[in-house]
This record gives sequence, C-alpha cells and structure tokens, in this order.
Amino acid sequence: MKYYLRFFVPLMIYCVLYIRGQAQPTEFAPGFVMHASLHSGFISSFSNSPELYVGGLQVIPQYTVIPGKMRAGIVAGAFYAAKNIEAEFGPNISVKLKTFNAGPMGSAANIHLSASHLWTTGKQKLIGGGIHADLLNRLVVGLTAHRDYEYKTWWLQSAIAIRISRTKKTIEIFNQ
Repeated sequence: MKYYLRFFVPLMIYCVLYIRGQAQPTEFAPGFVMHASLHSGFISSFSNSPELYVGGLQVIPQYTVIPGKMRAGIVAGAFYAAKNIEAEFGPNISVKLKTFNAGPMGSAANIHLSASHLWTTGKQKLIGGGIHADLLNRLVVGLTAHRDYEYKTWWLQSAIAIRISRTKKTIEIFNQ
C-alpha cells in the first residue's frame, strides 16, 4: 500500500498542477486584465527636509497591446500624504522582461517593467515606473520610483496587487 501512495499521490499533484498551469498562463495573454494595488512608501527631496509617508490604493486596468510582450492601460486611485487624501490618474504601460518557466506546468511568474505618468488633485505631476514580479497570474509585487517634476521630489514605494478581473477559460476541443 505504501508503494502505491508514494507513486500515485505525487502523480495526482503533478496532474492537477499541470492542468492549472495550462489554464492560466502568465505571459501577457491577449485580452483584458485588472489589478487592485496597495502601495506605501515615502516622498523625499533627499535634502535636510523630513520624508513624508505616502500610501494608497490603485486600480490598474490594462489591455494586451502586443501579446506576450506589452500591456497598456490607466492607473486610477487615491493616496494619503501630508495629512491629505487625494486622487491620482494617468496612463500606464507594462513590458515583460522575463518569464520563469515551471517545466511542463507552464510558467510560474514573470518580471515586467512598468512606466506611468500620473496627475493628482494636489497638483503633483509624477513620472516614473517600477519593476514587478507577477506570480501565478494572481499576485503582483514590486518597487516603484516616480519623480514629481512640479515639486521636485521623489516618490519611492513598494506595491502589492491582486488580480480582480476574471481569467479567461480555455476551451478544450476534446471536451466538446
């Protein structure tokens, strides 16, 4: 009995992971994707003035422009800084740099760069981007840096996002 368990349990786990890996690729598949992001960090001019905390929520809807390579969309959100809650909005693009394959199970993650230009209700004008890791097409973690060219400060933040849009179901021709 122990011999069968040693053989069949790993085989079943492998089959389930293989099927899940085939159903949800992380390689910038064609179509629409939306993430909800929580970010926090600081605003600094890197002089003698103290750094300000910044944190907030963003919604980032994107559409794949070049399958497997690039997505474009917008960023809309709210943030807290300097004892004020303000809104932000602007365009965003993401370019895939590397995919980490998980053998026959498809890909496990990818690394991509993002670039955005944001305008805020507090007159800040932010331009910058970041590097992100998209894990299992569900969770995105990253670091961003934006330059506020209106007030001459830097916004350095970490971000964690979850996918809130549905994944597209693949239609298997053998199951029809």
